[in-house]
Amino acid sequence: MKLKKIIRNIFSVRNDGTDKLIMLFGIPIRIDRSKYYKKIVDDTPVENNKIVFNNFQGSLYGCNPKYIAQEIIKRGLPYKLFWICKGNNDVNKDMFPKEINLISFNGKEVIKTLSSAKAIISNVRMNSFILRGWYKKNEQTYINTWHGSLGIKKIDAAVKGVSYADKKWCATSKNYDSKYINYLLSNSTFENKVFEDGMWYEGQILQTGHPRNDIFFKSDKEIEDIRNKVFNLLEIDTNKKMVLYVPSYRDDKRLDCYGLDADNLLNNLNEKFGQDWVLVVRMHPHLKKHTKNLFDIGEKVINASYYPDIQELLASSDIAITDYSSCIFDFMLSRKPGFIFATDIEQFNTERGFYYPLESTPFPISRTNEELAKNIIDFDYEKYKNDVEQFLKDKGCMEDGHASERVVDLIEKIINQG
Repeated sequence: MKLKKIIRNIFSVRNDGTDKLIMLFGIPIRIDRSKYYKKIVDDTPVENNKIVFNNFQGSLYGCNPKYIAQEIIKRGLPYKLFWICKGNNDVNKDMFPKEINLISFNGKEVIKTLSSAKAIISNVRMNSFILRGWYKKNEQTYINTWHGSLGIKKIDAAVKGVSYADKKWCATSKNYDSKYINYLLSNSTFENKVFEDGMWYEGQILQTGHPRNDIFFKSDKEIEDIRNKVFNLLEIDTNKKMVLYVPSYRDDKRLDCYGLDADNLLNNLNEKFGQDWVLVVRMHPHLKKHTKNLFDIGEKVINASYYPDIQELLASSDIAITDYSSCIFDFMLSRKPGFIFATDIEQFNTERGFYYPLESTPFPISRTNEELAKNIIDFDYEKYKNDVEQFLKDKGCMEDGHASERVVDLIEKIINQG
């Protein structure tokens, strides 16, 4: 290892945007390859029946892109489907339907694939590819599904702190990605306003609902099948009750805010609701490597940080706990109990900012494990359910389980128009 480090200090080569960056004895040498990548994009013709999906910059089969792809496959539409993926695609392919082709996140092939797609479906900004030389052609359609839902955290232009994102990322978002988007998907009048204020976007906002949330409107039998699948993969006894803990990422990367007392939590759930409970932990993608250090993983505490589709975890859970993750606003569509456990509310609100007070949500708020215990013991389901209905009404939420159908109707229209 020491020899490798010494060699890297003497000589290394890596891609940095469109540049090839060579480090020689600590001296950076940049080779501008922007013309090379522009030629790739220019010379790659658009194929009218080709669709590319991007889930969190190369993540596995999940979020809105998954449920759009599923609806396309269900309809038997004759499209070529490609999924941008990190890691070993020979291993990853077992997680995908046979109708979906995997393309590596790195290398020039992903730029070629993006450049040849008629439709691009992404739940995040395309900045990583823009910075590597990709640009959208006029005959292409870029649908951004976003990945939040009635979320409380401010985004992009609405964030006033300097720690949130670097200037290069913000400039790329404002000057390129937001201008490339043809359709931005929303599920409420509240989200419409968030996007208008925070996305540097002046195009069409379509209030279709979020395709990933269709899962909460499935039949009892379908939900049971999903639950059995999740419990089987996580090796959980199906007689157990499941509480899901899904905390947010902190922009300053601190870890001291995730001090959930698992034993105390499970004891209180057993006391309040009966039966035996297990805690399933799903950390943010940036933090999943820390899960085993933060929690005593075992029979009662399950690591699901590498589970690809959080919607399946949410649909399978009996209770969900988060701090600021928008997933809790997806989960509320199930009308099952949700709780806030956030040890740093004041600090987070100062640095990142909230669109509305946490206290205005239906979820009981805890800053300490002691408060969480009390909130669980005192939980009033009838009050909670009424608060959920009022919250959804106030935010103008229109989720009804048909979002995927609406989006694929749009895709069919785009492709049929040529």
